[in-house]
Amino acid sequence: MKAIKETQRWYGYFFIGLSVVALVLAGVVPVTLFQRALLITTALTLLVYGLTYEAKITRLWWQILLIASGIVFVLDVGSAWTTAYFVTPLLSLLLPLIFLGILLGYLRRYIRH
Repeated sequence: MKAIKETQRWYGYFFIGLSVVALVLAGVVPVTLFQRALLITTALTLLVYGLTYEAKITRLWWQILLIASGIVFVLDVGSAWTTAYFVTPLLSLLLPLIFLGILLGYLRRYIRH
């Protein structure tokens, strides 16, 4: 049983590492504002997904992730609003945002009081 938990922890580290790579790409690669917003949303979603492999999380960290998700949501809607077509970019951002919301709800169950 311990080997399974250790393997799952490494899965979490892997997704957190992918999150860092996506965040670095968002900062380094010259892309449009919309593509940058999509990379940042993906990075935050991968970070939260990696944290779901942890056994417990503190309420403060969960609140920080919730606030960061709200800020990213506002930035995503703002970047979609600046494009020529509003609906298509918003729909492409909708999947990672919905997944992020589901993960935050799932992670809330593991808050350590």
